[in-house]
Amino acid sequence: MKEDTTLVEQGFYQACADLLGARHAYRPFPYDKRTRWNNRTAGNGRFPGFGLIRRFGDAVHVNLRHPQPVRRWFASSEEALDFLATLPAAA
Repeated sequence: MKEDTTLVEQGFYQACADLLGARHAYRPFPYDKRTRWNNRTAGNGRFPGFGLIRRFGDAVHVNLRHPQPVRRWFASSEEALDFLATLPAAA
């Protein structure tokens, strides 16, 4: 199950990077469970020069500076990807 979740998460972040025209190096979480001690390193969803896009289960939080300032929550990954597709192309 963890491998399936990792593949879905990696595919989502790669799709976001493709839509933004950014690079994203996916790093799988090395532990089985998040605790306050093993969650100290920066995770996925950081797009340098653009902002953050983070998945929390089914919900997605988009916080971008570029190509335009956006701070929104989406109920699903599909909604977030549809919204990113409507943003103007990054120059």
